[in-house]
Amino acid sequence: MSAVGERFEQLVRDHSRVMAAAIRRVCGRRHRILTADVEQDVYLALWKRLQGGNDIDYPVSYLYKMALNTALSAVRKIEQEFPLLEDEPDSRPASVAHDFSGLSPAERSRLLDQVLEKLDAEHARALRAYLAGFGHKEVAALFGWSESVARHKVYRSIERLKTKMREEPEDEH
Repeated sequence: MSAVGERFEQLVRDHSRVMAAAIRRVCGRRHRILTADVEQDVYLALWKRLQGGNDIDYPVSYLYKMALNTALSAVRKIEQEFPLLEDEPDSRPASVAHDFSGLSPAERSRLLDQVLEKLDAEHARALRAYLAGFGHKEVAALFGWSESVARHKVYRSIERLKTKMREEPEDEH
């Protein structure tokens, strides 16, 4: 193994917990789907820095800061691409302002099933498994996908579900 590879392995082994804590701090529960991707981005940036011949004087603080910045960038990018309408209730168009709170659990379930039928088969399967309580690894194992494919399908399914729910006409509720 090269000197760069050995240094990389040592840094990851010694400081992976610090980096993971920083990523979890930023991503939290709301964006936990991003944590694995952000972690890979941090490792890639670390590898590139070491391959460029740059050593790290204070690895704990450097890696913590790198993990925070990478996670913040990822969260900002996701929030710009997929703004959550719940955070801005005044900016929602009238057609989107459905009130699902008055529906019984059975009616909500029926509505969810109707909307899931409108998704393509793979995304609906992934989302149903996720809503049933399976994690990304379990969804991947169930359908023979890689974990990143399962995570991607679940995430995209949730976004499509939100879009389809917003498109539902008011009189169908």
